[in-house]
Amino acid sequence: MIKIAENVYYYEIPGVRSATIAFIVGSGPVYEPDHLLGISHFIEHTVFRKTRKRTLKDIKFPIEEVGGSLNAWTDKEDTVYYAKVPSSYFKTAFDILREIVFEPYFIERNVELERKIILQEYYSDMEIPEQRLFNKFFDELIDGPHSKSVIGNEKTIKSITIDDIVQFHSEMYAPYNVKVLIAGHIDKKDLEYVKKKLDLSEGIRTTKQNSMLKPGIVYDKFQETQQMHFLFSHNGISLSDEENIYGAMVLKTLLGSGMSSVLFEQIRERKGLVYDISASHLQGKEWGVFLIYAATSIENSNALVSELFGLLKNLEITKKLFDYGKKRLLGYLELLTESTSSLISLYTQYLANDLRVKTLDEIIENVKAVDLEAVKKAYEKMISGQWSMTCVTPNEELSIGLEDIRV
Repeated sequence: MIKIAENVYYYEIPGVRSATIAFIVGSGPVYEPDHLLGISHFIEHTVFRKTRKRTLKDIKFPIEEVGGSLNAWTDKEDTVYYAKVPSSYFKTAFDILREIVFEPYFIERNVELERKIILQEYYSDMEIPEQRLFNKFFDELIDGPHSKSVIGNEKTIKSITIDDIVQFHSEMYAPYNVKVLIAGHIDKKDLEYVKKKLDLSEGIRTTKQNSMLKPGIVYDKFQETQQMHFLFSHNGISLSDEENIYGAMVLKTLLGSGMSSVLFEQIRERKGLVYDISASHLQGKEWGVFLIYAATSIENSNALVSELFGLLKNLEITKKLFDYGKKRLLGYLELLTESTSSLISLYTQYLANDLRVKTLDEIIENVKAVDLEAVKKAYEKMISGQWSMTCVTPNEELSIGLEDIRV
C-alpha cells in the first residue's frame, strides 16, 4: 500500500488486468440533523443522474460497455462511490467518479425522480423481515448517533428539498472530507494523472462517532412474516483495539462462518432449529457490537433461544475448533487477493475510520500470530455476560427475560 498523494492510496496487485477505485466521503446519518435524516443517502442516489459535464447515460455507459461496474453505498458515517474496470479504462472510470463526487449538477426533475425511487426502497424495506429486524435493533438498542436510519423516514424523504441537497453536499463533499483508494494494476502515467487531477488537501474531516449497545429485549410485530427472525447482540471489539481484534476475527469465524462452524453445525445441522444462522461484527473506530442472526419457526423459537445460549455458555474452544477458525480465516484472506473489489471493501473500513491502512500481508501475519488464549480472551469480551435481543414476529412475544440471554 502506497500513499500517492494526500488522502489517496494505491494497493498494487501485480498480474491483474483490472482496477477498483473508491471515493470515501465522510457523510452519513450520524452527521445529519433530524429534519434532514436520509439526505446523505438521497445525495448518493441523485449524483448518478447528472454532473456538470455528463448526462445519466454518459455517466454509466462508458464503464458498463467495457464490462465494468459502477455503484455506491451509504453507511452510518460514510458514503462510498466505486467503480471496477479493466486497467486500460482506469482514467475514464476515475474521471467519472471524480465528477460524481465533486461536480454533480442537481436539478429539480432528477431530485423528484429519485425521491420516488427512494420512497419505493423505503416501503420495500418495511416488507422485508430481515431489514425490519436491523432497523428495530438500531432504533431501540443502540444508544448514540448510529441509531439513526441511513434511508431516513417517510416524512424526511418527502420533505428534503433541492436546496437542502445542494447545501449539504457543499458542506460534506469538501476535498478534505474525501479519501480515495485504488486497488489493482494501473500504469505509472495513470498514477500521475490521479495526482494531477486530485487535491484532497488537509482540513476538518468529520469526526468518527461512538455509540453503545443497550441491554434489552424488543419486538417488532409483523403479521406478513410466517417466521421468527432474531438478532442477538453483545458488546464487541472496536477496529482500533489492536490487542483483541485478531482473536475476535478468529472467534467470529469459528462460530459463524461456513457449514462447519459451531452455530451452523450445532443449531442447524444437529438440532434442526433454524433454516439460517450466522455471526457478524459491527465495528467502528472505538466501538463494536457482535451479532448473531437466526431465523426459525414460531414452534422452535423458545428451543432456539435455550439451545443457543446453552451452547454459548458451555462453549469449549478446543484446539480443533481453534484450528478451523484460524485456517478458514487465513484462507479467506488469501482468497481476497483474487478480487480488487473485495480488497477495496477490506481497506475502506480502515480509511473510513481514520485508521492506518494495514496491508493484507500485515493482517495475515497478525492472524497467524493469534493463539488459543487470544481467542478465549475474545470470548470473554464478546460472548460472556449480558446479551440483548431483537425479534421480528408475526404476533408472538416469547416469555424470555434478560436472564435467559446471559452467558
